[in-house]
Amino acid sequence: MYKELYFKYKWYLLITVPMSILLGMASMSVVATISDAIGNQPEQMKYGAEYFFIAVFVLFVVGLGNDLLFVKMAVNVSYDIQVKMIRRVMATPLFRLERIGLPKVIATLTEDLETAEKFFHVLPALIINVVIVLFGIAYMAYLSLELLGIVLGFLVVGFFTIACLLWYTKKDRVAVRETVDLMMGHFQRVVSGGKELSLNDYRKYRFTRKIFSTSDEIRNRSWRIFSFLSVVEQWAQFLLFAILGVIIFLVGNYLSLSMEVIAGYVITLLFLLEPIEVIVNSSDELVDARVAFDKIDSLQLNEVNGWDQIVYPQVKTTQNACGVKLEVEAIEYSYALERDDKTEMFHIGPLSTRFNPGEITLIIGGNGSGKSTLLKVLCGLYPLDAGCIYLNDKMVKPDEVEVFRNHFSIISQDFCLFEEVLDANGNFCADPVIHGLLEKLKLSAVVTSKNGVLSRLDFSHGQRKRLALLQAYCEDKPVILFDEWAANQDPLFKDIFYREILPALKRRGKTVIVVSHDDRYFDCADKVLKIEQGKLSNCKE
Repeated sequence: MYKELYFKYKWYLLITVPMSILLGMASMSVVATISDAIGNQPEQMKYGAEYFFIAVFVLFVVGLGNDLLFVKMAVNVSYDIQVKMIRRVMATPLFRLERIGLPKVIATLTEDLETAEKFFHVLPALIINVVIVLFGIAYMAYLSLELLGIVLGFLVVGFFTIACLLWYTKKDRVAVRETVDLMMGHFQRVVSGGKELSLNDYRKYRFTRKIFSTSDEIRNRSWRIFSFLSVVEQWAQFLLFAILGVIIFLVGNYLSLSMEVIAGYVITLLFLLEPIEVIVNSSDELVDARVAFDKIDSLQLNEVNGWDQIVYPQVKTTQNACGVKLEVEAIEYSYALERDDKTEMFHIGPLSTRFNPGEITLIIGGNGSGKSTLLKVLCGLYPLDAGCIYLNDKMVKPDEVEVFRNHFSIISQDFCLFEEVLDANGNFCADPVIHGLLEKLKLSAVVTSKNGVLSRLDFSHGQRKRLALLQAYCEDKPVILFDEWAANQDPLFKDIFYREILPALKRRGKTVIVVSHDDRYFDCADKVLKIEQGKLSNCKE
């Protein structure tokens, strides 16, 4: 990604170079004027006060212009990286995001983005300060080539040793970044597993030890990184003062240099102290940024064209009360399954069946038999390994999957709610419609709607499922998938779901597929399919 950003903002980097040259010239002009004033009597001074103030004014104007341009680029780069990453995550298929893992995705969207932004934040400053240092070296060459050779010898040794020290820390930086992913997973379990941890002190003890061990790994590696950075900082400062000492007490007398030359070198080196420090710190941050970019690339998220383009979707489906005929023929899908610290492949298929509009199909089976996976395969969230899916007797091609998915609404076990309630055309649903559904779902006393936006979402799991049902109902998609929707509902709402809501969807011509364990409601279904070890069989046709 950094290459794309580089080419997008190369115009700024091209402007930075001439501006850096002007800054370097102005800076050295100020230094030359000061050293001239200190090293000579007033009648022997080469430069007057007007020369000094002109140089200071140019330094102010060019520096201000460069800073304003830098701020503009920095905020634009931050924006571009954020929206690009969000678009890439949203463009990546669900099955790949699940394999990457939520902790890694969250860590990338937080840790890596913030660190990666520094690449383009520090690169202009690095260019500017390198140019200033080069002008400083040129000015010192003008004063004395012999003395410059000695100074360059110190500087070459300094930069080489500092580069080696910074490079040596890269392994620890990469390890810290990988451990952060692990820590994000621990944090997720602290929240999601709060009940289990509170009820089992042994589990809490072992899990806390695991967190402390991970944190200790980060601490130890961070200590090594910052220790080396401290060595770098102190070593750079030592070299600078060593150079000054050599110039003032040794070389100055040995080479019979004038006071003007010695003063010029001392002032120039003191002036270059900050630019050299910026170069060292920028190099450190560039290493971190490259680690972050490498981490982003390692996730293998889908690439997207452009940066912040958001195209309003065209009408992709027949959004009306009618369902569609969905048929699968010899479909297969496999995925890795972690069991007892071993990785096994779980296989679904080959499966062949048909789902008709105005028909309710129940899918039953034991835990881990593949029911939830089948739903995600049916609606195109998981890609087929083999077989075909037909929509209204037309085979769905791989490049049509995105359009195909828009025929479905799904309420999965790990569903997510949004405040906005949308209708079939993507508009905010009318408040009277939402209020009527809230009344039916016994939620009107605790949540309201204004301009199609719900007032709150923080409810019990069962109530949240009812809100998910409301949103799916308003979307008015041809096919509606329920993954054990009634599992967390009380008997009253189970009865409402099977005896009222499902028949209402059937009357509207919807294609309804329900994963269920409620065998006493099988009579409401037109067809019951049983899945065992990834194979389907008809229990009721």
